[in-house]
Amino acid sequence: MPSGPAIDYRALVEFVAKSLAEKPEEVTVESFERGGATVAIKVKLADADVGRFIGKAGRNIEAIRTLVRVASSRDRGKRVFVDLANPSLSSPHMSPRGHRSGGEVRA
Repeated sequence: MPSGPAIDYRALVEFVAKSLAEKPEEVTVESFERGGATVAIKVKLADADVGRFIGKAGRNIEAIRTLVRVASSRDRGKRVFVDLANPSLSSPHMSPRGHRSGGEVRA
């Protein structure tokens, strides 16, 4: 059972994404709840901002996923996924860190 106020994971990711983006007005973040225990967060940015969001060797996106994991640690059993929704990343060789897909974070 969560203690304290509920965390708005979508707003958290949106704040970080807009802070990193050169074109924050083009950042959109959607959150989908699946069955109460899973939250999927999709981030869409200007193509020019994708590299900055991912970071060198995926460091930025991994840091964002770590931030979400820490924030979700009080929601026991909650699974949160953070991923990019940009169409230019639809091919597997474009995903951060190559072989990884999805940014599952388990609390």
